[in-house]
Amino acid sequence: MRKHTVWMIPVLMAFATLCPAQQYELGALGGYGTALGLSAKSAAGASADTGIRGGVALGVFFSDSLYKYIGGEFQYLYRAGRLRVESGGESASLPGRSHLFHYDFVFHSRPPGERIRPFAAAGIGARLYQGTGVERAFQPLSQFVLLTKTSDAKVLFTVGGGVKWFRSNGMSVRFEVRDYFTPAPTGVLFPPPGAKVGGWLHDIVPQVGIAYTF
Repeated sequence: MRKHTVWMIPVLMAFATLCPAQQYELGALGGYGTALGLSAKSAAGASADTGIRGGVALGVFFSDSLYKYIGGEFQYLYRAGRLRVESGGESASLPGRSHLFHYDFVFHSRPPGERIRPFAAAGIGARLYQGTGVERAFQPLSQFVLLTKTSDAKVLFTVGGGVKWFRSNGMSVRFEVRDYFTPAPTGVLFPPPGAKVGGWLHDIVPQVGIAYTF
């Protein structure tokens, strides 16, 4: 029994060197989102700009170092932003918000232990768009879209990058820019019969985060 135990010691030591030590990050982030507009066309062929307005973004995240240069991260983000439609000097809006849930792969350019770690990230998840407030009996530009007090869930993709700064006290700070994009949320930006809203809604969010590393 003792011979087998002694033989296993170098094997376990070699295996331990191949497996990187797990490093976790738990933190919060905040920023401001700016969404690129979507094109809406009425049944008569006229066009308008629609989408969501800029707004505050607040979230939390949990990261795990899967490999030496690759990590995984779960993130939740709350994004405030009114629904809108604009054309020919006219506009209409409705209070709105979004909830974003996604999992990312995070690719670092430097190994664990470095104080500065630039990174790129890409992931997939879901975004729940919600119209809130009170709908109007008559909404301007309703020939393009109706801004509705309802919910619309869409598949979400995200790409971005930034830099992490690790402090000696176990805290870390990150600066990053993300693009969160989904198909047009036609449940809350509802096109009437004959109208059409197409394309992808891109939401560009510069953000700052702080985390505890353990």
